[in-house]
Amino acid sequence: MTRSNRTHRSRAHWARLLVVPVVLAFAACDSSTDPIDDNDDNGHEDAARVTIETRGAASALLAEWIDGEGWMDADGNSIDQLPTPVDSEAEGLIDLMVGGPNASLTVTFFNPDGSEVDMGTVSRDDVSRERVCTEYSARYYPLDNNTSVIAWPNTAHPEGPNQSFQFAERQSGQLVGIFHCDHIHLYPESAGEVDIEFRLWHGDHSDGETDPIRVVVQENPNPDRFEIATRGPANTLIAEWIEGEGWFDADGNATDVLPTPIDAEGLGLTSMTADGPRASLTVRYFTGGEQVAISTQGRDDDTRERVCSSIQARFTIGEGDDSIIAWPPQAHPDNPDGETQFAQWDREGELIANFHCDHIHFYPETSGEADIHFQAWSDGSVVKQSAGIRLVVED
Repeated sequence: MTRSNRTHRSRAHWARLLVVPVVLAFAACDSSTDPIDDNDDNGHEDAARVTIETRGAASALLAEWIDGEGWMDADGNSIDQLPTPVDSEAEGLIDLMVGGPNASLTVTFFNPDGSEVDMGTVSRDDVSRERVCTEYSARYYPLDNNTSVIAWPNTAHPEGPNQSFQFAERQSGQLVGIFHCDHIHLYPESAGEVDIEFRLWHGDHSDGETDPIRVVVQENPNPDRFEIATRGPANTLIAEWIEGEGWFDADGNATDVLPTPIDAEGLGLTSMTADGPRASLTVRYFTGGEQVAISTQGRDDDTRERVCSSIQARFTIGEGDDSIIAWPPQAHPDNPDGETQFAQWDREGELIANFHCDHIHFYPETSGEADIHFQAWSDGSVVKQSAGIRLVVED
């Protein structure tokens, strides 16, 4: 089917919108199986328009689509690119930028009589944050299903009760919600552009789509980054992650393996082994071109639990064997309400601390490999997470 035929068919579906909200269980329908329903005849007139508004301090109208006329900006000028979609409290309306904040946009569909198509959140799962929407909800789809410009494709949360495809995995490995019933999120990943179309989602299919509009992600002159350095006699940089570019070794060569993390007296920099010493690594986090201050503010004499600065360094394990090091993190048994800064080191049969505010520890258990994601952590949540880098524990 040609693009023009598909658009004509899509606009015919606007004639069959149902405005009365009915809660439906969402079927699993991902970006590769997204039908436009030719038989959803609800006896409605053609829908007139769609508006896109920011959800930040400005709460501004960005764009409006009118059937048969196309896209216009807030002043009524014809456009083919979504204007400054990020609503920043400090900076106002700004462009999407690699490493920058996501665009949170309210998408409103209107009937010919000017009434809104009812859509909103009915309930939300506390664990996965998966939402149950009213009968209709807003979604978007890139014309390039393989785009790397924004977080895509859409997917289900592994712990979502309904397995609705409301999420996307970022290049850093984080799973984020992109479809929130009456609003959507665009997460910038790499510099470039991609055309998207907004769709009126109905249960497990789309009842109609707008004309495409271009989303542009700009280069970031000061991308966020992590530096990883050893804490032994060598005290040397071994790896650096730059958002939008990836992992590099100390010589600036691209790498996907964390080089020689053991810094031991008399041995120099060596690989980690299952029966060898722990790795102790300083994690430095930079944002906006400035290093973020990370430090220990206090420490409990009994549990050795630390009080950190507002930002602290951590890591998590992605793909691979999470049994190669002491894992998972847990609170100290003498302070069950404390932070999860510890882990059980089965090899030595003791509880160890693996998160130390400005540095972390890998305690080897068995040989194998796993992807490590370094994190800047604040107030119990992740502020920034790196893409995964392979940690190897040798025999």
